[in-house]
Order: sequence, then structure tokens, then C-alpha cells
Amino acid sequence: MNKIILLDDHAIHPFDGAIRQSGSHFPNKNMRVIFLQNIKGVAQIGDIKNVSDGYARNFLLPKKLAQAATGDTVKLAESLRSKREKQYETDKEGALELAKKLEGLAVDIKEDANDEGHLYGSVNEKKIAHALKERGINLKEEYISLPQHLKTLGEHEVEIELHPEVKAKISVIVLGNK
Repeated sequence: MNKIILLDDHAIHPFDGAIRQSGSHFPNKNMRVIFLQNIKGVAQIGDIKNVSDGYARNFLLPKKLAQAATGDTVKLAESLRSKREKQYETDKEGALELAKKLEGLAVDIKEDANDEGHLYGSVNEKKIAHALKERGINLKEEYISLPQHLKTLGEHEVEIELHPEVKAKISVIVLGNK
């Protein structure tokens, strides 16, 4: 088992045998990277950020999600950022068109329920996406915002987030099977 050996105010590191001052057993190393893909909650394409050395070497670089930022690659970051902004605008235009189609739309979903109107199961994002697909609207499940699954019969208003700036509301009518 590898252990750090402490000698007065110095330590011998188990992996490389280097002698370091106490308190710096595992120095906080950061690497500056350019993100090549969007990573939710971390960065978007073209962003230049400092990340921990291990995160960069063990996750970002092997999966080609980022590359090390050097003087030469800063131009790459600028081009990626401009492409991202153009793509953002085209996505927004497409989302606005789809929002017009969805606004005011009512979708019927049939589920088994008891006499009080409580469903034996529930209606989730997948079932709503499938019902929309039957109506000719292909929509990813992650666009559908349900705070919790629908568990009662009746009409429910559901928000669809097509783009960070574009949202639409549809009506989901849960009917009981007879």
C-alpha cells in the first residue's frame, strides 16, 4: 500500500519519490483547456477554462471533449465560439417555429386508473414524447419539463423547453382506459 512518508516538515511522495514540503503532498495543479463540446454545468464549445489536471488528463482529453490551450489554439477557440453562436441562433429559429406548432396543442394519453381517478402507473416524459410522435411531432424527452410524473386523470399543462430562450406549453389530457 502506498503511503506518504513524513519527515519533519517534508514528505516523500509514494508515486514519484519526490520530496515535497508538508502541506503540499498533492499540489493543486490546474490545466488550461479549450472545450470542443458542450458539457452541461461545466462549459460550452469554445470556452477556455482552468480545470484540475486529473479531470483534464483522465476525462476531457481522452474523450476528445477538450484540448490543451496553447497560444496556437486560442484561434481555434475563437472559431469554435463563433460557430457556437451561429448554431445558437439557427437552433433558436427552429425552436420558435416548433413552438408555434406546439402552442395550444392538446394530447390525449390513455392509462389505467382506479375509481377515484388515480393512475395505477404514471405519465412521464417518454409517454408524452411518444404521444407527440404519433401526432407527427418528433421531440426529445429531455425537452419536456415535468416537475413530477402525472398520476391523476384530467388535463395537465406541461411546459416544453425547446431552447434556453424558447418555451411552449401543451395540454396533456390523461384519460382512463375502459
